[in-house]
Amino acid sequence: MPISRNRRPTTAVARLQPVPAPGAPGGATPGRRRLSPRSRAIRRILLALLIGLTVLMLERTGLVEQWLGQLQPSHLDWRNDYQLVEQLRTLVVRKGLTHDRKDCLLFIIDGNDPPTGTRMQVMEKHSGTCPGTPGQLPRLFTLKVDRLAHQVQSDAGSPGQFHPLP
Repeated sequence: MPISRNRRPTTAVARLQPVPAPGAPGGATPGRRRLSPRSRAIRRILLALLIGLTVLMLERTGLVEQWLGQLQPSHLDWRNDYQLVEQLRTLVVRKGLTHDRKDCLLFIIDGNDPPTGTRMQVMEKHSGTCPGTPGQLPRLFTLKVDRLAHQVQSDAGSPGQFHPLP
């Protein structure tokens, strides 16, 4: 009988070769089939779209800005009127002193006040996207800012009587 060259030897060494472990290259994972490259690409694209839409919705609702403000409050220059007004605008809305959006508030600064008691009139704008009768600027409350001690007081709910912000 001629010996075939394609025939594998049937010795004990050949029969005892290790079998690849499940999950290893060349091994089979029991109970789970491998996804095709196309299916994996589609899953990745859908996941990226879902994450992108979630981030977009969080940004539109203002939660991202609020979370970032809580994690790392920006350094505030109390002498800079613009920075101070922007910080107070966010603070007034977050503390619930007004039901208006931040962009519908107008701050009027009395330039004759000393740095220890700068008064700011907070007015409600009625123009553009802000609701209300156009041309009117109702006064909501007054803020008293001590720029040296970095303190803010409000007379919201009690005109003329200032108390610290809640």
